[in-house]
Amino acid sequence: MQVHVHYQGMDPSPWLDQFIASRINKLERYLGQASSVDIHLKHTDRTYKTSMAIHGVFKDYAFSSDGENLYESFTLAMDKASRSLGEQKRKVKDKINRKFFSLKKDLAY
Repeated sequence: MQVHVHYQGMDPSPWLDQFIASRINKLERYLGQASSVDIHLKHTDRTYKTSMAIHGVFKDYAFSSDGENLYESFTLAMDKASRSLGEQKRKVKDKINRKFFSLKKDLAY
Protein backbone atom coordinates (compact mmCIF):
# COMPACT_ATOMS: atom_id res chain seq x y z
CA MET A 1 0.00 0.00 0.00
CA GLN A 2 1.35 3.40 -0.95
CA VAL A 3 0.85 6.35 1.39
CA HIS A 4 1.37 9.98 0.37
CA VAL A 5 1.16 12.69 3.04
CA HIS A 6 0.84 16.38 2.09
CA TYR A 7 1.24 19.18 4.63
CA GLN A 8 -0.19 22.67 4.26
CA GLY A 9 0.52 25.39 6.82
CA MET A 10 2.78 23.21 8.99
CA ASP A 11 6.13 21.49 8.91
CA PRO A 12 6.44 17.70 8.75
CA SER A 13 8.13 15.91 11.61
CA PRO A 14 9.47 12.36 11.89
CA TRP A 15 7.29 11.68 14.92
CA LEU A 16 4.16 12.75 13.03
CA ASP A 17 5.10 10.58 10.06
CA GLN A 18 5.58 7.61 12.39
CA PHE A 19 2.18 8.27 14.04
CA ILE A 20 0.44 8.43 10.65
CA ALA A 21 2.18 5.27 9.39
CA SER A 22 1.20 3.31 12.50
CA ARG A 23 -2.44 4.30 12.12
CA ILE A 24 -2.57 3.72 8.36
CA ASN A 25 -1.16 0.19 8.79
CA LYS A 26 -4.42 -0.75 10.51
CA LEU A 27 -6.24 -0.22 7.21
CA GLU A 28 -4.22 -2.94 5.47
CA ARG A 29 -6.75 -5.58 6.50
CA TYR A 30 -9.35 -3.83 4.33
CA LEU A 31 -7.15 -2.81 1.39
CA GLY A 32 -4.88 -4.69 -0.97
CA GLN A 33 -1.27 -4.06 -1.86
CA ALA A 34 -2.26 -2.14 -5.00
CA SER A 35 -4.18 0.46 -2.99
CA SER A 36 -2.95 3.98 -2.34
CA VAL A 37 -3.82 6.51 0.34
CA ASP A 38 -3.45 10.27 -0.09
CA ILE A 39 -3.58 12.31 3.12
CA HIS A 40 -3.82 16.10 3.15
CA LEU A 41 -3.18 17.78 6.52
CA LYS A 42 -4.08 21.47 6.64
CA HIS A 43 -3.62 23.98 9.45
CA THR A 44 -5.74 27.13 9.39
CA ASP A 45 -6.07 29.82 12.05
CA ARG A 46 -7.42 27.65 14.88
CA THR A 47 -8.41 24.36 13.32
CA TYR A 48 -6.80 21.41 11.64
CA LYS A 49 -8.37 19.63 8.71
CA THR A 50 -7.56 16.13 7.50
CA SER A 51 -8.65 14.89 4.09
CA MET A 52 -8.06 11.29 3.04
CA ALA A 53 -8.49 9.81 -0.42
CA ILE A 54 -8.25 6.02 -0.58
CA HIS A 55 -7.93 4.44 -4.00
CA GLY A 56 -8.80 0.77 -3.72
CA VAL A 57 -8.81 -1.89 -6.39
CA PHE A 58 -12.53 -1.65 -7.13
CA LYS A 59 -13.67 1.51 -5.36
CA ASP A 60 -12.42 4.93 -4.27
CA TYR A 61 -13.21 6.56 -0.93
CA ALA A 62 -12.90 10.09 0.47
CA PHE A 63 -13.00 11.11 4.14
CA SER A 64 -12.44 14.41 5.90
CA SER A 65 -12.67 15.78 9.41
CA ASP A 66 -11.89 18.91 11.43
CA GLY A 67 -10.43 19.15 14.89
CA GLU A 68 -8.82 21.40 17.45
CA ASN A 69 -5.49 19.61 17.05
CA LEU A 70 -3.90 17.57 14.32
CA TYR A 71 -4.14 14.22 16.09
CA GLU A 72 -7.86 14.62 16.83
CA SER A 73 -8.56 15.54 13.22
CA PHE A 74 -6.53 12.63 11.84
CA THR A 75 -8.03 10.13 14.30
CA LEU A 76 -11.58 11.16 13.40
CA ALA A 77 -10.84 10.70 9.68
CA MET A 78 -9.27 7.29 10.39
CA ASP A 79 -12.34 6.22 12.39
CA LYS A 80 -14.59 7.17 9.49
CA ALA A 81 -12.38 5.23 7.08
CA SER A 82 -12.28 2.14 9.31
CA ARG A 83 -16.06 2.10 9.72
CA SER A 84 -16.73 2.56 6.02
CA LEU A 85 -14.14 0.03 4.84
CA GLY A 86 -15.28 -2.48 7.48
CA GLU A 87 -18.88 -2.13 6.38
CA GLN A 88 -17.87 -2.64 2.74
CA LYS A 89 -15.90 -5.76 3.66
CA ARG A 90 -18.88 -7.13 5.63
CA LYS A 91 -21.18 -6.58 2.63
CA VAL A 92 -18.81 -8.43 0.31
CA LYS A 93 -18.49 -11.34 2.75
CA ASP A 94 -22.28 -11.56 3.14
CA LYS A 95 -22.71 -11.59 -0.64
CA ILE A 96 -20.19 -14.42 -0.96
CA ASN A 97 -21.78 -16.39 1.88
CA ARG A 98 -25.24 -16.16 0.29
CA LYS A 99 -23.97 -17.91 -2.83
CA PHE A 100 -22.91 -20.99 -0.89
CA PHE A 101 -25.10 -23.19 1.25
CA SER A 102 -24.35 -24.88 4.54
CA LEU A 103 -23.59 -28.60 4.40
CA LYS A 104 -24.68 -29.03 7.99
CA LYS A 105 -28.27 -27.99 7.22
CA ASP A 106 -28.53 -30.17 4.12
CA LEU A 107 -27.03 -33.29 5.71
CA ALA A 108 -29.24 -33.20 8.81
CA TYR A 109 -31.99 -35.79 8.39
